[in-house]
Amino acid sequence: MTHWWQERPMRLVQTNLRETDVTVDPERFVESLREFSANVVLFNAGGIVANYPTDLPFQHRNPLLRGDFLGEVLEHAHAAGIRLIARFDFSKVNEAIAADRPDWHYRSLAGTPVTYNGQTHVCLNSQYQQEHSLEIMAEVASRYPVDGVFINMHGYQVRDYSGTYHGICQCPNCARRFTDGPLPRSEDDSLYPAYEEFKARTIAELFERRAATVKAIRPSIATCNYTASGTDIYRLESGTHLVDGRPDFTYSAGHHVRLVSDTWPGKAVSNAAVHFVDYPMRNAAVSPHLTALRLAQDAVHGGWLDFYVLGTLDGQDDRRCFGQVRDLYAFHAAHERHYTGTTSLADVCLIHPVPREPGPEFLGLYRMLAEHHIPFDVIREDAADRERLSRYAAVVVPGPHLAVDTDRPLLTTGTRGGDRVEGAYFAIRPDDRKTLSGLDDLDLVYLYGTFEPYEGEGEPFLAYIPPHMFGPPEKCYYTEVTDTPGLVRTPSGDVVIPWDIGTHYERYANDGHARLVLAALRDLLGLEPRLTTDAPPVVEVTARDNPGAGELLVSFVNLTGQLGTAFHAPVPVRDITVSLATDRTPLHAHALRADTEVPLTLTDGAVSFTLPELSLFETVVIRYGAQE
Repeated sequence: MTHWWQERPMRLVQTNLRETDVTVDPERFVESLREFSANVVLFNAGGIVANYPTDLPFQHRNPLLRGDFLGEVLEHAHAAGIRLIARFDFSKVNEAIAADRPDWHYRSLAGTPVTYNGQTHVCLNSQYQQEHSLEIMAEVASRYPVDGVFINMHGYQVRDYSGTYHGICQCPNCARRFTDGPLPRSEDDSLYPAYEEFKARTIAELFERRAATVKAIRPSIATCNYTASGTDIYRLESGTHLVDGRPDFTYSAGHHVRLVSDTWPGKAVSNAAVHFVDYPMRNAAVSPHLTALRLAQDAVHGGWLDFYVLGTLDGQDDRRCFGQVRDLYAFHAAHERHYTGTTSLADVCLIHPVPREPGPEFLGLYRMLAEHHIPFDVIREDAADRERLSRYAAVVVPGPHLAVDTDRPLLTTGTRGGDRVEGAYFAIRPDDRKTLSGLDDLDLVYLYGTFEPYEGEGEPFLAYIPPHMFGPPEKCYYTEVTDTPGLVRTPSGDVVIPWDIGTHYERYANDGHARLVLAALRDLLGLEPRLTTDAPPVVEVTARDNPGAGELLVSFVNLTGQLGTAFHAPVPVRDITVSLATDRTPLHAHALRADTEVPLTLTDGAVSFTLPELSLFETVVIRYGAQE
C-alpha cells in the first residue's frame, strides 16, 4: 500500500506560529499557502502552547485563542487540497504548570531546573513526556483529521535558546532509568558511551510509542521527525549557525536528502530551507539566493520542497526571497512527475557516521566528490551492509573507526585523533607518479593535522617529511624524507590514507589534497565514473533514473553565487557538456527550466549533450526506450 507521503515529493511550508498568530484570519492563512503552491503545511498544534481548546490540565492553552484556530485552519486547508501536519513540542512546559511538578524538570549539573522565557525544560524520562505527551497527541488525533504529526526537539535538550550549556540531565528519572551506573557528568566520563546508547534507545522507544498512539487512532496519519525510528517522513533542516562564523556548508540540503533517500529507500525526506538567520535573529532572513539554492538541491535530489518561517507567510518582515520561493514551488508543481520515484545512478558510496551531524572529514570528502562530479550516494554507517554496498564501484569511509562490511574496494581516510602535526609534508616521488595520475606539477602536499602511520602490509605511496622549521624564511627547508608512507594500497586492494585529508579539504580546500583522493579512486581502485562533464567545480551535477516514467534525469545546480559567507545571484554558466554511460536507448531530451529541447549525441553505450546555459538550476530529462 502506498501512503500519501510516498506518492510524490511534496511542497511543504512550515509556519512556526507565535502566540499572537492565532488572531489572523484562517481562510487568508490558507490562501497564502496556495499562493506558494504548497500542498502541505506544518502547523503548531500543541505542547508548549495549544492552538485549539484543549481539555487537558497539563497543557497551556494559547491565551489569545478565541475559537478553534487549529480546527478552522484544517478545514480550509483540506478544502484547498493542502494536507496539515500537526506540530508538537514537549521539551518545555509553561512555568505555571511546571511549578507544581518538580519531578518533570530537567536538572542541570548543578541540580537546578532551567526556565527560559517562562518555559521550563522537562526531561524526556519524566511523566510529562512519557505519558502526558501521548495524551496530548491522542486528543488532537481524535478530534481533528490531521494528516501527520511532528515532534520538535524530541530528545535530550541540554542547551537553552541562547546556547548556554547546562549539562547532562541529573534528574531522578534519568538516574532511575540509566542502569549502567551513576549518570555521567561530562563526555569524558567512562560511562558516557553507555549513556549515548541509553539516549538513542530511549529516544527511539518514546517516538515509537508516540507514533503508535496516533496510528492506533488513524493509520493514515504520517509521523515526521528528525530520527529514522518510527518515522514516515524524515525531516532535517538546512540552517545558518553563527557560532563559528564559518560559511554555510554549500551542499547542506543535498547532503541531507541523499542521506535519507540513500540510507532508507522509500522513506519520504523533507529538508527545510530555514528562512531566518539564527535564533537571535528569527525575524530576519538569510540571503534569498541561499534559500533558493537550498530548495533547488532539495528538488534535484528527489526530496520534498520545504520552506520554514517563523510566524505566518503574510507576517514576514523580510520577504526578499518570496519571489524565488514561489517560482521554485510553482515549477515543482508543474514538473513533480519527473522527480517522483527516481533512483540514484551513483558509482561511489560515501559512508555517513551515525551521529546526525558529521565531522569535517566527511564534509571534506563530500566536497571533493561533488566538486569533481563523481556520482555518489550517502549511506549511514549502521545501514551500510554488504548487500547494500554491492552495487558500488568503490566505498569511501571517512574514518578508521567506522565499521563497514563490504567486498567492494574501500578508500579509508582519517585517524582516531591525536595531536596536530604542523610543519610536515608528504612528498610525491617520481615512482608515485608512475601509478598516480594528475600530479605532474606537484611534488608535495602539506600536513596540518593528525597522522597515524599505517602499520600493515601494502604498497606504499608518498613519503612522510617530518616537522621542520618554518620560520624565519631563511630556515624554512627540510632535510629528511622518510620511508613512512602517506598512502597505502593494501594486499586486498583497498586504499588507506592514514591522515585527515578530508578535514584538510573542508577547512582549507587545497587542490593538492583533492587530487590525491581522485588519483586513489581512479588509479588504485579503478573507478571509471559513468558521468563525465566539463562543468566547473562550482556546478553540482547529479544523475538519476526514473524507471516508472522511462526517463534519465541529469540535474545541475549553480553554486557560483557563494562568496565566503555571502550568497549572491549565481553567475550564468554556459555550454556545459555531459556524457552519461547508459544501457538505455535515448530518444530525446528536454531542459525543464529553459523549456527547450536539447540535442543528443549517441555513441556506443553513452549519451552526450551540451547544456547551453545554467542559471540557478536545471534538469535535463532524457526519454529512453526499452533497455537493451
